[in-house]
Amino acid sequence: MPDKTAIIIAVLVLLIVLIGLGAVYIAFLSFCDAEFKRIFARPKPQPQVDRSPKKIDRSTIYGRGRNWFYTYRREWLNMRAKTFDGTVLSAYYRPSSDRDCRNMVILLHDYDEHPSQMAAYAKLLMKKVQCHCLILHSRAHQMSGGKYYSYGLAESVDLDTWFAFTRSRLGNDCRIYIMARGTGATAALLAAQQKTFCPNVVGIITDSPMLSLNARIKAEYALKGKNAVPVIYRLKKLALKTYGFDMDMTDCGINAGRIRVPVLIFEGAEDKIALPSDVRTIYDNLRCKKRMIVVDNADHNMAYESAQAMYEKEIQKFIESCILRLVKHGRL
Repeated sequence: MPDKTAIIIAVLVLLIVLIGLGAVYIAFLSFCDAEFKRIFARPKPQPQVDRSPKKIDRSTIYGRGRNWFYTYRREWLNMRAKTFDGTVLSAYYRPSSDRDCRNMVILLHDYDEHPSQMAAYAKLLMKKVQCHCLILHSRAHQMSGGKYYSYGLAESVDLDTWFAFTRSRLGNDCRIYIMARGTGATAALLAAQQKTFCPNVVGIITDSPMLSLNARIKAEYALKGKNAVPVIYRLKKLALKTYGFDMDMTDCGINAGRIRVPVLIFEGAEDKIALPSDVRTIYDNLRCKKRMIVVDNADHNMAYESAQAMYEKEIQKFIESCILRLVKHGRL
């Protein structure tokens, strides 16, 4: 009798353990589903009308840039174009006062940002070089279509649409500079690695570039003291099944050696999202003309705010080096 009781107790304990493990696994799957929606779903609904904000915080250079943008909003045209998969994208376009100008600056914002947050960079670059400006609304952001954001992968191909737009407007001899930050920088670097990358691009400036989506998730979880590895494993399966999207392909460091145009990188020493070690990986893998500036006490995307004079000086030097390179190769 005692043996039967022991067996029954053992079976019950085993069932309880199995039920507990099952409950934990179901809870894990449910958590991963919620994370998948949080990470990939469109951050905000697509607005029907592009309205100016009622109030703008002008305490930072980025806020003052947005205020400048909306002050002169009528000078920016709303452009729309259809990309490779039929998604309709939008952009703000500001033609140069010089009709003969052949320079275009294309600006790409970070994940869950409004395009006008790139206005401070647009204003800066317009001071450094005579140019037309194009601030993109990334897919699944603001006025652009798209149900989900791919953290640089599809967005890198979307750039081809705007390269074609630029060439049609300015001619085949145009010169394109790219200014991007966060995941927008990832898109620019991924695009530059392709054999078919637009030959009109003469330089890429990046701020706080994200190494990969996997790296970003790990960094976000590390801030909470959590391990992201099991979650990433599950998210990869969901992304592949739902969107046919390989998260590993967002890594812009692996093939950075394929980039041939000059690259300037700004990074905040206190960045907790695009970790300095991750950005260093990108930089070390580059084989093109390159320069990296790490700004002390700067957080994610805050390098310009933290060191404005130095930032502007480095931008000036980079553009001058790009122009000298064009002259050397007989393109200017």
